[in-house]
Amino acid sequence: MASTNAKEPETVTADFARRWWKELMANTVSLVEDAAILASNDSPGRAQSLIVLAMEEFAKARWLYEAAEHEWTAPLGLYGFEPRPAGDVIVPLGLRSTRRPHAEKLQAAEQFASGLAGFWSVDLRMDYYERPDLETFTATAKQRNLDKQAGFYVDRDGESITSPLSTTADDIADIIPRAAQVVQMHLIEDHTRQQDAEDHSLIDSAEDLHWAVMPYSDPELFADFVARHSADGDE
Repeated sequence: MASTNAKEPETVTADFARRWWKELMANTVSLVEDAAILASNDSPGRAQSLIVLAMEEFAKARWLYEAAEHEWTAPLGLYGFEPRPAGDVIVPLGLRSTRRPHAEKLQAAEQFASGLAGFWSVDLRMDYYERPDLETFTATAKQRNLDKQAGFYVDRDGESITSPLSTTADDIADIIPRAAQVVQMHLIEDHTRQQDAEDHSLIDSAEDLHWAVMPYSDPELFADFVARHSADGDE
């Protein structure tokens, strides 16, 4: 990694950035898995908090992806360009220090998630390509951060007491599959970016993460796949 000073942005190699992105995505998926385990064991408040943490980690992965995508693609020779070695990647501002920009991370995650319907529906495709400005999600990000705290702490406001133990399964019924679908959308984007490479040996797959998150993003599809392959194995 290159040394830095106040005037020069920090850079990392494309290979390091790729390993970093994969670690961020793996941790995001793991947090979703842990949230699902907590939710299924009567701890929805804690599950809610972990999903918010997962989306914060996901936002970091997205920042890094946007900074590195061009260099990762360069050796593949896509879009009519001649292949070239990957250059260094400028580390995104939000990842350059130990600063914890919770609001910015949650805004970024919600902005990306807003394209979810358009990603899967041709009729809503422009919702995927033309997401609202980041500032649109200020209030949502603030609420997500409050949700995270609510899953960990007992708080008092006058005569009102709130507790993580008051969160119900119904309160979080939709948030785990939604988070998993957002993660899956990004993983599919990464796969699609590389799929037309002439030299398939250069494709750097994250397929293991696809399979890890699928039971939560697409439980019926995953169950059907497992059932069909189990039946094939019995023949």
